Amino acid sequence: MILFAGDPHGSYSHLYPFVQENENVSLIILGDLQLTTAEELDKLAKFCDIWFIHGNHDSKTVAAFESLWGTEWKSRNLHGKVTDVQGVKIAGLGGVFRGQIWMPPNKPLFFDPIHYCQYALPEKIWRGEIPLRHRTSIFPSDIEELEKQHADILICHEAPKPHPSGFAVINQLAKSMQVKHIFHGHHHDNFDYKQQHSRNTFQITNVGFRSLCDIEGNYLLIGVDDRDKK
Repeated sequence: MILFAGDPHGSYSHLYPFVQENENVSLIILGDLQLTTAEELDKLAKFCDIWFIHGNHDSKTVAAFESLWGTEWKSRNLHGKVTDVQGVKIAGLGGVFRGQIWMPPNKPLFFDPIHYCQYALPEKIWRGEIPLRHRTSIFPSDIEELEKQHADILICHEAPKPHPSGFAVINQLAKSMQVKHIFHGHHHDNFDYKQQHSRNTFQITNVGFRSLCDIEGNYLLIGVDDRDKK
């Protein structure tokens, strides 16, 4: 069984009933894990096989970054590759578009992290590479690497069209990869793509804030983001 989890934002208790009651669960988290240590993943992994992509909140602090990229969990990040999960080929595109790098449909300012570092001021460099913030930025090179491959499912943090805040470049990527379904996080409202007229040849599911769905796109849990917005 493959389940897709929307942005946990540091809380994972809502997932346990589903991974404890079912056997052989692969849980795929669609970004914004927002951890301070890897302890939460270690606990959850006792009941399921965990995979993820990163979201914009996963490079907001050094602790959040280190929890994923500074531990053995970095091998479970599906970003930039196609991985076989229970016989299903899943492609991952983590992160978000940012204007300082690339905001489609505008032309990109930098093609890849190396290009960015060539033009960056020394004080902008973090640990010999791009700034912490941009460790979760999407570069054109990320798209280029994926579109050479094929997959059954594309998971991403950003949304494709026709989401009001979506990007057509993700639709084009899915088309190039011949995927059948896109699952994405980031937007917390579980946008209903079924109500939209679309020429897409694939299904799209927005797995919102602390929500959960199955591989068919059926919601098993719909979370409501009632956190203090102040």
